[in-house]
Amino acid sequence: MDLSIQALTAAGAFSPPPVKKDITWHSGGKAQKASIYIRQESFVELTERWKEQDKGADYLATRIAANVLKKDGTPVFTVADVVGSEEAGHGPLSAELTIVLLNAISEANGAGPAEKTKK
Repeated sequence: MDLSIQALTAAGAFSPPPVKKDITWHSGGKAQKASIYIRQESFVELTERWKEQDKGADYLATRIAANVLKKDGTPVFTVADVVGSEEAGHGPLSAELTIVLLNAISEANGAGPAEKTKK
């Protein structure tokens, strides 16, 4: 392929619509399940988040808040929801849920766990 905007568009190289992901984490010893939608990231979004991190923003909280969506496309979390605050009325997200959300974001962006090879 000759590299061009038209060829990249045809190849699906630009950020597509959100991807539905079913997640599971544990709370109080009980499995919790939810469906979420992950907004796939673009080059611009990634680089802007890195710049914000240099200014003191929490990179992971910002990534979760920007990319974990409800079915209608609105964000589930604000950064304050993720890191917890007195205004939010709760503490930070649990480590397990945070990891599950970050994994869902990675998987939706094509950077999920490698497929295991059979021996």
